[in-house]
Amino acid sequence: MVDELTPETNSVAETLPQLNNSLFIPCLQRDYCWSQKQVEMLWDSLLRGLPLGSLLIWERTGRNREDPAYEFIRHYVDERGYSHEEEVRRYSERLPDFPESYSLVLDGQQRLTSFYIGIFGSYTTRIHGAWKKNESSYNRRHLYLDLFSGTKDDNHDRGLVHEFDFRKSGGLNSAGDSFWLKVGALMEGDDELTTDAFLKEEQFLDEVRAEFPTSLSDAQRSDAMDSAKQLWSGVHEREAILHETTITDEKTARELFIRRNKGGIELSGVDILLALLTGYWDTVEEAGTPTDAKNEIEQLTERLSGNERLSEEGFSFGKRFTLRTLLLLSGETPSFRKDGRYDGELLTTAEDIFRDNEFEQAIEDAFELAADLGFHDAALSSKTVLTPVVQFLYENDYDTSGENENIHYWLATSVLNSIFGDIGSQQVLETARNHVWESDGDEFPAVEILEDLSGRGATTHLDEGVLDQLLNEVSYQSGARLNVLLTHLYHGDRRAGHAEYEVDHIFPRGKLSKEEFLKQHDVAPEQVGWYREHRDHIANLQLLPNDGENQSKGDRDFSDWLERVEASKVDNLTDKKEYFDIHRIPRDESLHKYPRFERFLMDERGRTQLIREELRRTLPLNNPY
Repeated sequence: MVDELTPETNSVAETLPQLNNSLFIPCLQRDYCWSQKQVEMLWDSLLRGLPLGSLLIWERTGRNREDPAYEFIRHYVDERGYSHEEEVRRYSERLPDFPESYSLVLDGQQRLTSFYIGIFGSYTTRIHGAWKKNESSYNRRHLYLDLFSGTKDDNHDRGLVHEFDFRKSGGLNSAGDSFWLKVGALMEGDDELTTDAFLKEEQFLDEVRAEFPTSLSDAQRSDAMDSAKQLWSGVHEREAILHETTITDEKTARELFIRRNKGGIELSGVDILLALLTGYWDTVEEAGTPTDAKNEIEQLTERLSGNERLSEEGFSFGKRFTLRTLLLLSGETPSFRKDGRYDGELLTTAEDIFRDNEFEQAIEDAFELAADLGFHDAALSSKTVLTPVVQFLYENDYDTSGENENIHYWLATSVLNSIFGDIGSQQVLETARNHVWESDGDEFPAVEILEDLSGRGATTHLDEGVLDQLLNEVSYQSGARLNVLLTHLYHGDRRAGHAEYEVDHIFPRGKLSKEEFLKQHDVAPEQVGWYREHRDHIANLQLLPNDGENQSKGDRDFSDWLERVEASKVDNLTDKKEYFDIHRIPRDESLHKYPRFERFLMDERGRTQLIREELRRTLPLNNPY
């Protein structure tokens, strides 16, 4: 039964004070996920009078509450494992107590949160490539409006008429063509978002006017004040938010939620499963605060992502991996169903597994072991490859301090042969689960799993023949497969795809495709096409530290760079012999010139052969069938 109340429209200023007071987020909602660009476009649409869509509100009372609810995020960080400022969060906080009457947002949470962040909060992002554990690696920014934008002549590159941007500070820029006003200036203070906290129009405009430097021209002042008036009017006078309110039961609300959200950001199977678990699992008290499945799983992913060793290896964790692993260990089908049809008893079993401390420990052990074997984040096609290993470690008292040949064989064979992609994750995981259950627990049953999977559309063994094929196929664009091979080529800490190392072309990639350049360096015209086709061959690739060797090499010709190495002008290298040994480089100097590039790669003692010989020693090659 659904009772629909008369729709009504409200302004942003009328709606936002309801957030976290009488309006909350239901447990079945997905997490906030909008980018800064999406937030900026929403605010631009508000000022331009463009349609913003409607909200679907579900009225509730404290007496008939069943599932938990969550608060809207004020200070958002687009990164798992962030722990530097307590008020900055990736996930919404669980609502500890309900008011007597309240409402839940079934559709429109992303838009409301974006308005909330823009006027009252902040948005934090990590600097690309920076270390997670350093607070200086993050930019916390607030939403600003360029008051010189918004005129009819504006033609902004980003498609915005009103130029909004997340920034650290405002005012007149150095070029004098932008004046940035913090959107939060619409409010007096930032302690509490109430109706009374908004400034009246004249007071707001007076405060904006007082910020103008004397250098502004009359035309600039006029444009800026027009934009400020549009901002105030858009927030206060435009009835931009249509509220559709419904009074119904839990089951119907869930159906309404799924139906409405299919028209927006597609509701994922992860969202649906998480909502079901929240209903099935017990709510526990933790430090005086009720904690449910959604909250606990988010806390686990935060802990795993914040693990120093795992973070150093590039691993970050989300709910998808955790939930799939729980489905596998509980005996459920390890896939996400959008119809929500799961076995209730198995979901309860999943809770028992989750609350067992050994579960989290098994995940940590599996990923640390993988990293030790050369499979850091960039060398795994998917974390799912490690899910059977997590199951094995969780269900058996296995000592990971040994050689771990079977686990090594499983990881190498699965990634290098793209087994999960070619056969399908569900089929591989269910097959692996059965063999782990049947094993005696002494060794991971890699051979048994792979033998069972043979004949289903993928190569399921790893031997010298497969290695030869890989050396012909794998190139600069091969992702995890390339990273596995390059990582196994080196000793020590070098990891292909790791933040500290970069994949470098020995003979410069750009020069190998320039016909005139190659001809000037005595390359026969008929060879130019071959050079272009093989410039990304694995034998033309090496791993260099990104803070020394690679910066020194740049786009230098290989022979010229070797002269710098011999002259001790390259960090971390004393001479050519050391370089040749580290990177398995042919020592014949005649092969280091452009006319001999093909022989450098393919000669009997060329680099492909040197790589092959080393990988035969370091990869777990075997032919068990």
